[in-house]
Amino acid sequence: MDDPSRAARRIRSLLPVLVVLCALAQLGAVLGVTGFVVDATSSTSQRAHDRVFGSPGQPSTNADEQHANARRIAIAALLERRSAAFLSRDREAFAATLDPQDAAFRQTQVGVFDNIAEVPFAGWEYEIVTPGAFELSAARASALAAPTFTAQVDLLYRITGHDVTPVRVPQYLTFVLRSGEWFLAADTDGAAAGMRTPTQLWDLGPVTVVQGTHSTVLGIGTRAVLRRFAQDADRAAPAVSGVWGQSWPGRTVVVVPATQAQMARLLGAEPSKYARIAAVTTGERGASASAAPADRVIVNPDAFRELGDLERRVVMVHEITHVASRSFTRSWTPTWLSEGFADYIGYLDSAQTMRTAAPELRRDVKAGKVPARLPTDASFETTQEELPQAYEMGWLACKLIAERWGRDKLVELYRALGAEPPPGVGAPDPPSALASAMVSVLATNPDAFTKTWIDYLRTQAE
Repeated sequence: MDDPSRAARRIRSLLPVLVVLCALAQLGAVLGVTGFVVDATSSTSQRAHDRVFGSPGQPSTNADEQHANARRIAIAALLERRSAAFLSRDREAFAATLDPQDAAFRQTQVGVFDNIAEVPFAGWEYEIVTPGAFELSAARASALAAPTFTAQVDLLYRITGHDVTPVRVPQYLTFVLRSGEWFLAADTDGAAAGMRTPTQLWDLGPVTVVQGTHSTVLGIGTRAVLRRFAQDADRAAPAVSGVWGQSWPGRTVVVVPATQAQMARLLGAEPSKYARIAAVTTGERGASASAAPADRVIVNPDAFRELGDLERRVVMVHEITHVASRSFTRSWTPTWLSEGFADYIGYLDSAQTMRTAAPELRRDVKAGKVPARLPTDASFETTQEELPQAYEMGWLACKLIAERWGRDKLVELYRALGAEPPPGVGAPDPPSALASAMVSVLATNPDAFTKTWIDYLRTQAE
């Protein structure tokens, strides 16, 4: 999983102190592994199986290997049936893949199956990543009272109209052999070894889907409530394209859990961590526009209820800016630029000034506490006391660039900094990358720009 940018703002009743967060990490885990993709719609699944497990016709060296191969083939077939049942919405076929002796697990799994009835999946498949990923406790093995097998099995799914490449979610599964047939027995047994299957929206309740012009909203709640989020996204997407351009799909998936606590569960964190967060954008830094995986805007419904219309617009534009600019957001992109750029577009045409949109920073500057440098990435940690000032500094830096050099130059700077390094060259040093981009696009350097920015802060604070 890529490191998040950890950008956040505190929520208060006024527009300048909206909470926004862009977490530059793919939902679930991005695992650099290869394995068997169980794809119910693919004619190549058997060939993929043979690459990973060996062809069933190949001679085995001993009885143990023959047994292991037979087990793996049977479990691969089980996962393929499970995939096919999800895609075809065959409830009976899905239930038939579950341990017949565990009524509670069957009920939970069938509930999840029912919860996703409205979700428009373009793909749902499994990839066996690590056979024997964890050991069952003696008590658990005794309770199952049958031969077992554990594995990390990644779920890969795509939402129709959005995902070019799939979301990848690691699952830590236990399989059990009953009367000569393998069944799925659990997805929580790996937790004792620190291998927890991440929570998905449909684990939390029935998912309602609202389709917008530029969005698909997946949520736990009423259609009327979710429709407003679709409207927010539909208004935000053209505003982003108006600055960034059309070089992104122009659509996004908005995920709306029922509560802040559910939002935290989706992100694998303690609820208190997101008490100040209005929205999170998930994705993978630097993925090309043609292969960007699984951008999602996840909102905090508790926080959104505190926002007015303009505030909702600013938050949604900010988050969708991250979606649009994802393929040019690199590990070396400074957070002040990525968050400041998103705030710049978010506040555009809202008549916000330093007095109204950066009150904390203005107060500091007027008191003589003038920053000596642009904020570091660490300044955007959610635990930082002066987090609002970090955001405000980033916004004003991007606002300065747009005013002095032009809006197009701000976009050009972002794109130039995020351009692919030459073939065979690794990730550049962040300071040198920024310096190179500033020289080529703005004909200035970071030191000179910082001095200009400090003077700009003093002027804007008056």
